[in-house]
Amino acid sequence: MPSLHTAQLDDLFEHNTFLPDSTPDRFYRLLDQISQDRYTTLAALYAKAYRLFPSTAELDEFFASTANLILLPGAQRREIINESVFQIWARRVLHLTHEVLGGLRDDLSSLQRSLQELPDILRRIARAATEHSYTHRPPIRQFDIDPLIAEVLAPCYDFAQDLATRQRLEDCGYSIHFFSDVVNVALSRIAMTWPGCHAQFRHLVKLICYLPDGTFRRGSAARYSGTILLSAKDHSLLDVEESLIRETAHQLLYYIEEISPLIDPQITTPRLYFLPWSNRPCGLSEYFQAFFAQLMRAKYLERVRQRPASEMQRAQEHLMFSLRGLGEALPELASSRDFTRHGRILLDNLAEEVRAMERQHIGVEARMVSI
Repeated sequence: MPSLHTAQLDDLFEHNTFLPDSTPDRFYRLLDQISQDRYTTLAALYAKAYRLFPSTAELDEFFASTANLILLPGAQRREIINESVFQIWARRVLHLTHEVLGGLRDDLSSLQRSLQELPDILRRIARAATEHSYTHRPPIRQFDIDPLIAEVLAPCYDFAQDLATRQRLEDCGYSIHFFSDVVNVALSRIAMTWPGCHAQFRHLVKLICYLPDGTFRRGSAARYSGTILLSAKDHSLLDVEESLIRETAHQLLYYIEEISPLIDPQITTPRLYFLPWSNRPCGLSEYFQAFFAQLMRAKYLERVRQRPASEMQRAQEHLMFSLRGLGEALPELASSRDFTRHGRILLDNLAEEVRAMERQHIGVEARMVSI
């Protein structure tokens, strides 16, 4: 449950889209609140575990590690608890704890084993931070993915375990070093084109998984928030920029949904939607995710300047493609009764942005059609 009072949440959402051109101070308030909520949850978990396992020597290291983490300076603690690996572990342990305390699970062994994992997880996080000391870019990894992340990526992706398959994957496609260079160039372009978006990316994306054999172009999910998947199936540097922009949007929406649900979790008759950009069927949550990401993409593309003529033309075409889909999606989303109150406020604020962009670009659309 969000720890903010209703009035504070209302203020956070009022006249705000959370996009980089909205109110940056409220984006940073969102980050601060998420970190505070996660810290509070960790402290509560410590107390509940102590009550459930008052004299369990096997958990001494867990209690010591957790106490040390709680007592760290705020900035240092935030870096750790916001890592994807830590959040995957925390969600799993919280679920088990609620089952035990709610009388749904009598056996405590699974919870104890999960608690015992924490010291090793903290060591892995520390080791990964040492290996990647450049704080302005997230690490890009192919096979050396933390096992907790690899476990929850399914069914999106299953990591090859045998060395022969891994070697074959390394030999096909781009090397991870080349791909890393491409991503870093794309991020530099984003920083020049829309500095606010680049700042959001830096705060939200903790890890990039390079998966050249993936069946997708890009991917992410709330269950491993902070981590994004890229398969190097983009056809140009502009496409890579767009993939990074869209994944930034998804990460941002995961944060927003963590502080206040946007879709009613008690939907009784879920409706099937079709994404205007691909005609792929999906539920309301995925539809809204796509809508949010396409709007950030469109806002980025309209900022693209001083590129080669062919790239400027592609940027304009991609912008109009996104905008047409946003126009089609808006009435469908607006007609849904399955948004929460804060979800409806956010949708209404986003709708104003879409309508403003449609008015701004309607002349361009007409010229493109007439050519």
